[in-house]
Amino acid sequence: MKKLIILCLLLNGLTSCAQDLKCADFKNGTFMTPGNSNFPYQGTIIRKNGKQIEWSTQSSDTTQINIKYLDDCNYVLTYDTELNELDELEKLINDSGGMRVKVLEIKGDTLFYNGLLQNDTLRFEQPGLMIKVN
Repeated sequence: MKKLIILCLLLNGLTSCAQDLKCADFKNGTFMTPGNSNFPYQGTIIRKNGKQIEWSTQSSDTTQINIKYLDDCNYVLTYDTELNELDELEKLINDSGGMRVKVLEIKGDTLFYNGLLQNDTLRFEQPGLMIKVN
């Protein structure tokens, strides 16, 4: 019985020392995005001061994105037209007011979100996740 109590106390101590990240912890830093069925390549994101730089393992091209925070857990992403030559999808996103992102949950170092692209004729939702690297 003593061993069980000691084990419970040890496990409780270890879990209580784990860092609880919040939405604000994902405003700056380096993140990894695993590939999925819509975009099969892993990506890297660096965020700092309302700017985001993205690149995938597929290419060395970078994409510059502006982040407008509505609050700590909701923001809008638009492509930086001064630093990027936009493709048709990126133009559509910007013309629609950007990709609206809502944080759904944070588990450990992973943020789960839902992105929404919506205009008068289109509604597209894209769930995803970002893993904080540092």
